[in-house]
Amino acid sequence: MPEIPAKSAAKKGSKKAVAKTGFGVHNCGHNEDASIVCEVLHPLFETTQLICGREKLQIGLNLAAITSMGLNPHSGNLAVGNCSWVRAHGDVVWYEVEARVGACGNKLRTNRTHVIYSNSLFIYPTNVSFARPTSLPFSCAYPRNTDTSLDVAIRPILPTAPGLSGSGTKARATMTLFRNSNFTEPYRSGSVILPVGSPLYVGISVVDPSFAVVLEDCYATHSSNPVDPTRYYFIQNKCPTDPRQVALVESGSSRQARFSALLFLRQGEYRDIYLHCSLSLCDQMSSHCVPYCRRRTYRSVSSSAPLKPLTFGPITWDKSPK
Repeated sequence: MPEIPAKSAAKKGSKKAVAKTGFGVHNCGHNEDASIVCEVLHPLFETTQLICGREKLQIGLNLAAITSMGLNPHSGNLAVGNCSWVRAHGDVVWYEVEARVGACGNKLRTNRTHVIYSNSLFIYPTNVSFARPTSLPFSCAYPRNTDTSLDVAIRPILPTAPGLSGSGTKARATMTLFRNSNFTEPYRSGSVILPVGSPLYVGISVVDPSFAVVLEDCYATHSSNPVDPTRYYFIQNKCPTDPRQVALVESGSSRQARFSALLFLRQGEYRDIYLHCSLSLCDQMSSHCVPYCRRRTYRSVSSSAPLKPLTFGPITWDKSPK
């Protein structure tokens, strides 16, 4: 759905809060064309800031504006009362919550491209002992793809009511080459020289604990280009290509994925190789994420969102005699 411009404040240098069709109190009918401009009418939305950070969501209330509406800007709580962190900075009162599912009642939904956290901030009237609070729903969308590469060579239901929406940065993923089968001794940055037949111990992780990492394809090339057409697969369609030489240690069960593979010459040449892995994030709350692999056969088990490939290399052959 295309975004519809609206008046919405945002902190300079951060992702801007955007009001969309159906958000807030507006002057658009539901049957009107999506290309028209709708103006948010409720002043609460016009004086509120939303920052979608990598680790936390922040919503800021203008002290003077909120007070003039008869509301107490310091009285707010999220879906879980007494949960968020509150601070005053200048003329803005900020409410903060971790960017993870369940934090202070955060609700999670996903699609093929984004992870979306939503919640509501409830603000109470000034000097009223018992009154229904004003609800300010908000949401932050984070892309599910990433272009991070390794520095190593080689249920209460929240209302789906209108509110503020913003966007955050891409998910971060890292890939590490380890020396041992326990995946506890990583190689340092720089050149990695290995003899023929050496095992590769590869670990991949993402920051967000709400999702499981699924290894889609892992393969070697003679160039640093992940779309190099000449590929030698270790893992393909989520499963090992040859169980004698590749072991899928962990995939789809946590925010970490691991596999081991034996390193042999390709086409009989002692050329440097690069290792690439394409990944996806899978929502364990709605899908079974662990791949089912048997005799190099793959059976689809989930609908997860792809990430951009991770790459490391080159890996140089150790040709010294043993």
